[in-house]
Amino acid sequence: MIKKDAIIIGSGQAGNPLAIKLAAAGWKTVLIEKSEEMLGGVCVNVGCTPSKTLIASAKVMHTIKTSDKHGISLSDAKLNFTNTQERKEMIVKASKKGLKKNLGEAENLEVVFGAASFSGEKTISVDQGDQKTVEFTAPYIFINAGCRPATPEINGLETVKWYNSTGILELKEIPQKLIVVGSGYIGLELGQMYSRFGSEVIIVEKQGQIMSNEDADVAEDLQKILEDEGLTFHLNTSIDKVEEQKGEITVTITKNNEEEKIKGTHLLVVTGRKSNADSLDLDKAGITTDQKGYITVNEALETNIDGVYALGDIKGGSQFTHVAYNDYVVVSENILDKKNISIEDRVIPYTMFTDPQVGRIGFSEKQAKEKELNFSVVKIPGKRITRGIESATVQGLWKAIVDKKTGQILGAAIIGSEGGEIATVIQMAMKGNIPAKDLENFMFSHPTYSESLNTLFGELE
Repeated sequence: MIKKDAIIIGSGQAGNPLAIKLAAAGWKTVLIEKSEEMLGGVCVNVGCTPSKTLIASAKVMHTIKTSDKHGISLSDAKLNFTNTQERKEMIVKASKKGLKKNLGEAENLEVVFGAASFSGEKTISVDQGDQKTVEFTAPYIFINAGCRPATPEINGLETVKWYNSTGILELKEIPQKLIVVGSGYIGLELGQMYSRFGSEVIIVEKQGQIMSNEDADVAEDLQKILEDEGLTFHLNTSIDKVEEQKGEITVTITKNNEEEKIKGTHLLVVTGRKSNADSLDLDKAGITTDQKGYITVNEALETNIDGVYALGDIKGGSQFTHVAYNDYVVVSENILDKKNISIEDRVIPYTMFTDPQVGRIGFSEKQAKEKELNFSVVKIPGKRITRGIESATVQGLWKAIVDKKTGQILGAAIIGSEGGEIATVIQMAMKGNIPAKDLENFMFSHPTYSESLNTLFGELE
C-alpha cells in the first residue's frame, strides 16, 4: 500500500491541472490513467481536438465548393482524406506530447497507467495487466474518469457494423451514404462535417426537433440551414430494426405511422453518453450515485464520503470540457486557498461547432417559462447580420432573453459564424451586470459580428 496526499483518477481536463497544482503545492500526488494512449482523456484523444480539427478541414472544403459566391471559380478541388486524417493525428500527438512533458516535469507527481477501482473508502487498486496490481491510499481522492458513448437498444444493432462518436473519426474513407441516429450536438457536428466532405447524410431523430433541449425556433432555424446544405432529417421517427447485407445497411423506421426503409453505407449512432462510474467499484467505498449512474456531489463537488470528490462528466449535469476545467478551479481554490466557491447557479456557456455555430449562454425561452420568470424575448434573423452578408456566409437566428424588471440579460442563443464568441460577449455582459439596453448603443468596432448586438438589443422595447 503506497501512501499519497492525493489520488486523481483520470487525466482529463480537471485531473491534469489539478495534479500539477497539488504537486506544486507540495502534495505527494498520483495521477492514474487507464492507458498511456488515453493520456489527456476524451477531449484530447477522441473528442474536442480531433473532431474540431476535422470540422475545420470540412469547412475549408465547403468554402472552396461555394467560392463562386465571391466570383472565384475552383472546379478541380480534390480531397485527400488521408492527409486530412494525418493532420488531425499530428495535432492530437502534439497536444499529448506537451501534456506528457508538463506532467513529467512536475515534482511530487507520479503518473501511473492501469484500470483504477476502489478497494476501500480511501484506497485505490490499479490493475496494470499481467496480474500486476498496485494499491494507493490518500486522504483526498479526486475522480475525473469521465463518460463513454452509450449503446442504445436497437433491434439488430449487434449484427451490423456501426460507429460511435469515437470510431467515426478514424475512418479511412468518406462514407458514400451516412445514416446518423441522433440529432444532438455531436450528431449534427459530425453529420455536417461528413456532408461537406462529400457524404450523403441522413439524420434520424425520435424527438420532434433537433437539439431537443433548445427552443423550437432556434432548432428549426439551424435545421433549415443544414437542409439547404443537403442534409436530410427524419424527426418524430422510431427505429424498428437495422440490418446489413453485402456492405449495405438498412434502417427500418416508423414515421407518421408508416414504415420506411433507409439504406446507407455507414451507420453512426450518437444518442447519449454513459458514466464510467460503473467500472470503479464505488460500493466498496460507499460512494453514492444517482439513478443514471452518475456520482452525486454537493455544491463543492464532494461526494457523500469526506475527502472524495467527483469532477467533470462523471458527476452528471452539463458535459463540457470547460465545465470539467472549472470544476478543477473550484476544488483547487477551495482546498488550497481555503475559499468557499460553490457550483450552485453557475452560468454555463456552450457552443455547438456546426457552421454556423450555435452559441448558448444562460436561460433559453423554454427554461425561462418553466421558471415562471418575467421576461422579454428579442431576436433578429440572420439576414440582418451585416458582417455575414459581407462575408457571404450563412447566418442564423440571434435571440436573447431579458428580465423585464431589471433589464439584465438572462440568456441568449446565437446561430452565426462566430456564435460561440458572440455568446461569450453576452456572458461577460451578464457577469458584469450590464443591462441589455446598454448593448444597444455600445460602441463595437465596425464591421464585426459583435456589432450586430446593437441591432439585437435595439429590438428591446
